Amino acid sequence: MKKGINIVWLTEVDLTNLNSGEGESNYIDVKKYKKDGIEYPYVSGQAMRHYFREAIRRITDKYICVPDDKGETCGDIEKCIGCDLFGFMLPKKGSGSSVRVSPLKVSPAIGLLSFEDNSTVDFLTRSKYKEVGEKTGGDIVNIEIGTNIYKCGISIDIERIGGEEEINDEKRELSIEPKVEDNERKERIKLILNAIRYLSDYSKQARLLTDFTPDILVASYQDNYSHRLQKALEIDENRNLNVNRLKEILEDVGEYGDIYFGMISGVINNEDEVKNMLKDLEIEVLTPNKALEKVMDSL
Repeated sequence: MKKGINIVWLTEVDLTNLNSGEGESNYIDVKKYKKDGIEYPYVSGQAMRHYFREAIRRITDKYICVPDDKGETCGDIEKCIGCDLFGFMLPKKGSGSSVRVSPLKVSPAIGLLSFEDNSTVDFLTRSKYKEVGEKTGGDIVNIEIGTNIYKCGISIDIERIGGEEEINDEKRELSIEPKVEDNERKERIKLILNAIRYLSDYSKQARLLTDFTPDILVASYQDNYSHRLQKALEIDENRNLNVNRLKEILEDVGEYGDIYFGMISGVINNEDEVKNMLKDLEIEVLTPNKALEKVMDSL
C-alpha cells in the first residue's frame, strides 16, 4: 500500500443548523467564522470526527469501545478500531499519559457562501410539564438555519493504521510496528471511506433532515503523505468552481498520487468547464460514490 489517502469534497445542504454556537438559552445560533469581514458558517472538526465515528459504528459490527464516565477509551488498537482510527490519551499510573495521535485527520467543514445571504431564523416551542401529562406552558426558541455549500476534508496516514510508534533507545530510531495484519488494515481504511457515504448523525436531525455526503469529490492515493489536495476546491459567490486552482493542485498532487474525481450535476454553475479541464488531464469524471470505490479498489 501507499502512504496516504487525501479526500476533499463539497456538499450542498438544505436549511439546517449542523453545529450550534454559544447562543443564549432561547437563541440557538450557527457557528461562524469571518473572512474579509463576511461571516460564513462552519462545522467544527470535533463535530466532524463525531459524525465519522458514528457512521463507522453504524456500518460495522467490529468492536468500537464506548468512553467511560471520565471520557477515557480502552486504548487497545489491535482490538478496537475506534481507538486505532481516532487516537486517545490515557493517563498512566504515577505520571504522564499514553497518547496516540489519530491516523485519521478530519478538517472542519467550511461554508463557502456568506451566511447572511443564505439564512433565516426559525422558531420552535419547548413544552414544560409539571408532572407526566400535565402541561404548564412552554418556551419559544429561535434557531438560526441556513443553506450553504460546505467544503470538508480528511487525510489518512496509511502507515499508522493498525500500527504503533516504537523508539529504539539504543539507535535513537523511530519505527512503526504493525499490530494487525495487512488485510485488517485495508478493511479499516475501507470503513473510513465508506463512512463518507453514510454521514448522518448530525445535531437536530429530528426536524432538520440533512444530507452531508459528497456532491463533488476529489481523492488521491499517494506515494507521499501530504495534505496538499485540501486546497483543490474553491468556489465563488456565483457558485463557480475555481478551475485554474483545481487544475494546478491536481497537477501538483498527480506527481506523487493517483487522482479520482466524482461529481453530481446541479451544484456548481461551470460544470462543463470543469469537465473539459479534467478531460485534458485525462481524469475520468465519476459519481462521488464511484470515485470512493475506485480508491478502495486501489488498496
